[in-house]
Amino acid sequence: MRKEMQLELKEMHRELGITFIYVTHDQEEALTMSDKIVVMSEGKMQQIGTPEDIYNEPINAFVADFIGDSNIFNGIMTGKLKARFCGGEFICVDDIEEGTHITAVVRPEDVNLTAPEEGRIRGTVTSVIFKGMHYEITVESGKNEIVAQSVHSAREGDRVGIQVEPDNIHLMLAEDHTNIFAVEINKNYELEYNGTVLPVSLPDIIEGSSVSEDGTLLDKKGLEIEPDKVRIKISIKPQDIELTDDQEEGLVQGYISNLIYKGDHYSYVIHTDLEQDFVVNDEYLWNMEDQVGLIMPVEKMIFTVKK
Repeated sequence: MRKEMQLELKEMHRELGITFIYVTHDQEEALTMSDKIVVMSEGKMQQIGTPEDIYNEPINAFVADFIGDSNIFNGIMTGKLKARFCGGEFICVDDIEEGTHITAVVRPEDVNLTAPEEGRIRGTVTSVIFKGMHYEITVESGKNEIVAQSVHSAREGDRVGIQVEPDNIHLMLAEDHTNIFAVEINKNYELEYNGTVLPVSLPDIIEGSSVSEDGTLLDKKGLEIEPDKVRIKISIKPQDIELTDDQEEGLVQGYISNLIYKGDHYSYVIHTDLEQDFVVNDEYLWNMEDQVGLIMPVEKMIFTVKK
């Protein structure tokens, strides 16, 4: 019925030749029916463009995540046309100054799975789902997770390499340098990162969910939520992270790989033991290569859920 209505509206639009404004939360519907899309968030316009522009050249991480499926990573420019993200260094086409904190977007259909020794990064297949026209394959590399779409299947537990063509890597200047990273739901239905359980309640994060008497996490229909089918990402701003020389006190540990003096504070890039890059603002001067811990208060975190 919905598909038929879309076709009827498109035909009506063609015949009448007038402007239609169609409001929808359905991403596929927006891409299918529109010749121009306006993406909005919290009452503000994020991007205006053709469906191709919106999909291929998202202006920020919100648009990239909202329209279609995306792999989104924090990263840093390591040289001319070179960026480090997802634990590896990739050749890209965006000429951004070395040391700049960036957000890298890679669509699942642009991820190429190879033999481990041929990949820019290597990982282990953790999930394979048949989608009809393709397989959705999830690969875990360190604490990074990347989703690929392929006409060829894989087996859970396979070791694979990952390659992405430079033209298929879309880089954006990180919005206010917000750090974004994925967390896991463990077997006890707790939120966990780097082996540490975060003091948060999942029903407070996953809308409409609840916990049964036996501790099972249920959705609003009372059905069990499978942890591996839910992806949760955390956003936290650089000014909300504290550096400490007591590494064990930090939620994650790493070394200072870059620093820039900003007038009233220093902006640091911390390359962590999990092969992730975090931007941290601090008024005190630390040295390059200093080993540090990152203290990240839960109350400063913003949680995003995608099923």
